[in-house]
Amino acid sequence: MLNLTNNPIFTRGIILEDGSIHGISHWRRVEKFGLTIAAENGADQEVVSLFAYLHDARRESDDDDPNHGERAVVLLAELIKEGVIKITQRQHEQLAKALGSHNVTDAQSDDITVQTCWDADRLDLWRSNIEPNPRLMFTDFGKSEKMIKFAEILNRKQVFGL
Repeated sequence: MLNLTNNPIFTRGIILEDGSIHGISHWRRVEKFGLTIAAENGADQEVVSLFAYLHDARRESDDDDPNHGERAVVLLAELIKEGVIKITQRQHEQLAKALGSHNVTDAQSDDITVQTCWDADRLDLWRSNIEPNPRLMFTDFGKSEKMIKFAEILNRKQVFGL
């Protein structure tokens, strides 16, 4: 995703500092968690990776920012229009759903790729010392003790330096 994160269309709307809890370190962990889950459940890895880097890219604050998912969908449309991202219509639908609803408390989807995106983001709650609640996860592997422990260990190493 290096090309995406260096693209002027992508970077011109970034507001949060590099050290933000919703910044690039978070995006990289979300990608790692998502791709780990996708390897188990067959979710679309390209959608999962794009979600990781786009989902919080238009956040205006680390605090409550209820419209940032919708702004991420607008960013996706801009990147597709300019040819920066080339995906199928199905991938676009999955990604738009995942982005637009990732911060909605009662979001629902039967699509394993969308669910994988949401679980990957929730698994990184460890960065705020919040243990992800398996009852709020969607995929079997995402809510597994193995995956939650993996996310905790990665966060302790990367975020807390333990």
